[in-house]
Amino acid sequence: MAIRRSLTWMAFGQGAFLALQFLGTVVIARLLSPYETGIFAVAMAVVGLVAVVQAVGLNNFLIRERELTRELIATAATVNALISVLLALAIAGLGLLGARLFRDAGVRDVLLVLAIVPIIGHFAFVPNAMLEREGNFRILALLKAASTALGLGITIALAWRGYSYMSFAYSQLTTAIVTNIATNIVGRRHMCFRFSLHHWPAVSRFGLQILAISGLNRIAGRTMEIALGRMLGLGALGLYSRASNNHNMLWDNIQGVVARVIFVDFARYASDGRPLRTRYLHILEVMTGLFWPAFAGLAILAGPLVANIYGMAWIGAAAPLSMLCIASLILVSTTMSWEVFVVCDETATQVRFEFLRSAFGTLLFVAGCLHSLEAAAAARIGDALFAQFLYRPHLERMTQAPRREFGRVYLRSGAAAAAAVAPALGLMGLWRFSAHVPIGLVALSVVAGGCLWLAVLRLLRHPLHAEIARFLTHVRRKALPA
Repeated sequence: MAIRRSLTWMAFGQGAFLALQFLGTVVIARLLSPYETGIFAVAMAVVGLVAVVQAVGLNNFLIRERELTRELIATAATVNALISVLLALAIAGLGLLGARLFRDAGVRDVLLVLAIVPIIGHFAFVPNAMLEREGNFRILALLKAASTALGLGITIALAWRGYSYMSFAYSQLTTAIVTNIATNIVGRRHMCFRFSLHHWPAVSRFGLQILAISGLNRIAGRTMEIALGRMLGLGALGLYSRASNNHNMLWDNIQGVVARVIFVDFARYASDGRPLRTRYLHILEVMTGLFWPAFAGLAILAGPLVANIYGMAWIGAAAPLSMLCIASLILVSTTMSWEVFVVCDETATQVRFEFLRSAFGTLLFVAGCLHSLEAAAAARIGDALFAQFLYRPHLERMTQAPRREFGRVYLRSGAAAAAAVAPALGLMGLWRFSAHVPIGLVALSVVAGGCLWLAVLRLLRHPLHAEIARFLTHVRRKALPA
């Protein structure tokens, strides 16, 4: 019940975040051009490349540790403070080089503003981690929804007033200040201003392992974006960024939320010595049952959705969006790999895998950039296939789930996904996959697919249908007067 309550609140927060983010991107796309979006995207790529040091995951250290002392918390906070200061200096330094590297002063201006954000973020590090450790996802969900609304509101207002690409930078800075003040207010009992390096060996050992895993992935991703901006231009990067942002609305805002809650649950299972097999297979079936139809449908309808929602100026983002969705269809089949490796204490193996995957994926993406934007996006499909080759055998071993049980999961979720996308596929076939399909017909195909999806879930007694039924029952009970 605690897991479902946490997921319900996180779903609320992410649902609000997703709706606000979608509406905001539609408005911003009408106010700013792909080139202006590209300036901010390349600045964020530079920030992400430098911010790899924040991938040490010290918040996960505080969540995972069985016994936390004041000295241990203070050590984690001190290390995080040092990282934040170094990161701010590095971003500011790269900002001074940004105009020369990309031949555009806008990149420099954005980076100099964003350099302040890491220092601000440090002050909410301990309260945020401790609230998550305690399972206070209700508070975290409300904070996320409120900060999203504030950030999008500021971005739109500034873009409307003519601040162009700087609208994003000023919005991030203002939102960081307000959100961190709010986090410290609600988590004030966890505020930590002590400095200590007493437990630095334990903190640094965990941090370096997570850095090697998450850091390699971040470096690869940001390197790809910078390479795309340099080789194909900031306009192409703006289109790719739009496609990536729309794809991430599903991937980050749903998978990321579930992962945060499930990581805590997996850690408890591992601490108690219980096998992950049943728990993991249930999560896998729920995730594939939800994500496969969503990503497949988005890949099929990318053209008319982009044309109708963002305008024909952004139609170049449709093909990359389809490619990214196909890649995620593949990646979902081994969902929660990171969480399983961490709780099973096999991070050393994962480091090797991430190194191989990052190198392979980056080379493939850069090779695609030599040809076209579409080829670069298609390279992500190759990266996803390579990830399956690396991770699947070890995931089966660590979860103690035989391959045939994975097959059963994929068969049931695949049947539900096929039913869900059948109307959209038929519609696009009739229109010869044109981007000019009327939005009303697109909406009807989505509704029809959703009905078929629910029917197949029920027919197959899919675990996702049971989860949906429980959620609706809970909502009805809350809505009815006592």
